[in-house]
Amino acid sequence: MKLTNLLQLTNDIDSQTKLFLTINQQVYPLAKLKISSKECLLYPGKQAMTKGKMIHLVKNIHGFDIPTYMVNQQELLPVFGIQILPEQNSVRLT
Repeated sequence: MKLTNLLQLTNDIDSQTKLFLTINQQVYPLAKLKISSKECLLYPGKQAMTKGKMIHLVKNIHGFDIPTYMVNQQELLPVFGIQILPEQNSVRLT
């Protein structure tokens, strides 16, 4: 999934919604986001980032048409989709 697609899919979601990563069928909080000219890397951690924080981090970036990956140790896993969980006020990237 491209970063542009991720931003479009989460556009109408509340800014306080927490973001999580699904890696090997385990759910981890999205704690860190790194962007280069070639890719957007999403790192698991202890505390989940909100959608508002993600938007704040990428708002001045040009060229959102870069692939998005979840980082699992040294392995890059492509993001294929999202699962919206309104009852938990969260989104899982898969």
